[in-house]
Amino acid sequence: MSSSNASQQRDRISTQQYQCDQCVLFFDNYQKLQNHKRIHRGDSATMTEIDQSILDDVDMYHDENDTSNEDESVSNSEYTMESMELDNTISYKCAYNFEDSEGEAHIYDSSRISTNTFTKAELMSIHLSQLMLQHRIARAAYRDIVQFINTVIRDHDDIMMEPGAKISHGKTVDALLKSKLSVKGHEYDVCSSGCRLYGINDDQESCVDCGKPRYKTDPDQSQTPAASMKLIYTNKYLLQLAILPGPKKPTHLDSFLIPIINELQDLEAHGLVVKHNRVELCRSKVYLLLASGDIPAVADMAHIGSHTSLFGCRFCETKGKCPTNRRHGMYFDDISARLRPLEDFKVGNPSKNIYQLSIYTQLSTFSGSSFFALDELHLIARGIGKLVYDLIIVTLTKETKFYYTHPDNTLNTTEYPFHIPRADLVTIGNCITSSQKYIPTSFQGSFDNVFAKIDGTRAVNWLDFLLFLVPTLVVPYLPNRAVKTALLSLVKGCALALQWTLTSELLDEMESYFKHWHSFLYQQVQNNTLSRSVFRPVQHYLVHIPYIIKQQGPLRCYSTRSMERVIGVFSKLIKSKSKGSRNASFLVERFAIHNYISTAISICDEINLIRPKPYGRESYMDLPNDPSGAQLWEPFHQFVNLNDDSVEGVGSPSVKEALLKYYQRTTGLTGHEFGDSVVVVAARLWMDSTVYSSCMYRRKKNETSRGNHYVMFTCPYRNNCNYSSTFSM
Repeated sequence: MSSSNASQQRDRISTQQYQCDQCVLFFDNYQKLQNHKRIHRGDSATMTEIDQSILDDVDMYHDENDTSNEDESVSNSEYTMESMELDNTISYKCAYNFEDSEGEAHIYDSSRISTNTFTKAELMSIHLSQLMLQHRIARAAYRDIVQFINTVIRDHDDIMMEPGAKISHGKTVDALLKSKLSVKGHEYDVCSSGCRLYGINDDQESCVDCGKPRYKTDPDQSQTPAASMKLIYTNKYLLQLAILPGPKKPTHLDSFLIPIINELQDLEAHGLVVKHNRVELCRSKVYLLLASGDIPAVADMAHIGSHTSLFGCRFCETKGKCPTNRRHGMYFDDISARLRPLEDFKVGNPSKNIYQLSIYTQLSTFSGSSFFALDELHLIARGIGKLVYDLIIVTLTKETKFYYTHPDNTLNTTEYPFHIPRADLVTIGNCITSSQKYIPTSFQGSFDNVFAKIDGTRAVNWLDFLLFLVPTLVVPYLPNRAVKTALLSLVKGCALALQWTLTSELLDEMESYFKHWHSFLYQQVQNNTLSRSVFRPVQHYLVHIPYIIKQQGPLRCYSTRSMERVIGVFSKLIKSKSKGSRNASFLVERFAIHNYISTAISICDEINLIRPKPYGRESYMDLPNDPSGAQLWEPFHQFVNLNDDSVEGVGSPSVKEALLKYYQRTTGLTGHEFGDSVVVVAARLWMDSTVYSSCMYRRKKNETSRGNHYVMFTCPYRNNCNYSSTFSM
């Protein structure tokens, strides 16, 4: 834009004015005029409407009167169109003004903001919003806090009638709950290095493992433990009993488990009685059925040598072998070895890597190797999923451990069964990226391009990679039919292993899939096209999955997913850098107390907390003559006559025509007329235990997530041919 044109444009903008049709004020641009009109709308609001706005503010899920706020303020595009009529040479959107005394400077005047611009409630709302941003509070938590604050405002007069009424800090609340409840934390002395836990009757003054003193040196000569750990015993809903203090892996793990095992023995013999207000709720015996975790952790609990040792399998007596191209590590290609006998766990068998009896043998439910179950998260997701990934990306990473090594130290790369060219791997990665927007939100994984970056890849991401990306994107690029069939067998076996219910037929099918995959790998090793290092412990444990499921039930029933979530929660909450174990103990106790109080009373009901309107009979509509079929769910919108309205962008004539044809097709009658009929449109549909949401629901509830369901419609059209269309919902 030339300087002369720019000057003319600014003069024309600065001289044009807009007058309010409700008062005598003039404004120098259209946007200011429309924002000014909001004041008139606000002045006309009644106190009843203001009170109702509190409820509307928190009723974010079930507000039938929710409308878009498109008329509340003028968008930039509207103002720009007004300005563009003056001069099409403006290439940017702007909201500044001009003053004669300032020349061509862009003036942004904040005179509308003063000490009286906002009410006190609005200022507090703004400050709360700033606190949410500062402390990175999640949006869901923000909503809950707003609901709580509005409840306090509503009940202010009643609260102030109570003596010393105030909202207390966390420590005060913890002290209050401890004074009212029977839940207590019991402290044990532990080694400051985390080696062992000292029993109640132990009189050692130093750790037998590291030699560090049990007590701190105190001028008053009092015995102050160098470190301590809390074990929490409470109701059935608590998952976290204790957190080991660290900072290192415990040398004597059994010392930490002894208090728990001793109490379990008492609960086996004498049982547990749960009462509320002296009324018995439950009476039962308590038994521990299994102990699980990742492979190294379970080896510590079972007192079995490392999974990289000669007899590294905790289920069978298979003997490990070294690969031809590596000097370390043990790999297990034998699946015919006998299972470890129960007696080895009860008395130990050092010759087979069981160095001492397991502390769990003191329990009546101990069943041998099957007591230490397999975990689907570590075995299948992070284990097998990552193994398959490593097998197929050798052209990207230049990794050679899976290639067979000849006696002259040359690698057999030409016959590698999982070879996929680098360019094809890049193509697969691009396909993953481009498909992200079509992935339903019910999938837990992120579906990131793992061929470009694997940092931060979670176990659920590896599981989605194995179950969905491998059969659809990876398998077509494999070199031959044999390897494709074998890899698909692995995927099918893992998918069956992750089901919640399994029949004997499905178990046999799963076992055949795993054996097919194992036989393929074994044959490739024998043909010198693949290194024995493919037989990692996770690969060997696949063949034991059917046995464990027969003994303990489906893997999903005792997955460590909940334990991993708890680890994530506590990891984020433990802030202390010098006394992390102490911090963890307080957190365990706090969670226990709050879980306990939540089972005793419903705090939300007691304080009548402002919450979203619950579902009721008015929240849904049954289909006529089919009360047990599909249901239409709120929010609803009514259209009268469908004269000048549009339904989510579809014109009323088209909607009328479609409805009339539908009635004619389903009833066989002709001559339907709308007249003064009211057409009700529902935002959601419930059918076959699934909720389908429409674009109307997304608009009313400001949803931003992508669709979660693909729905295929088949309908007759014109020449009675069936046409299918697929839509994302």
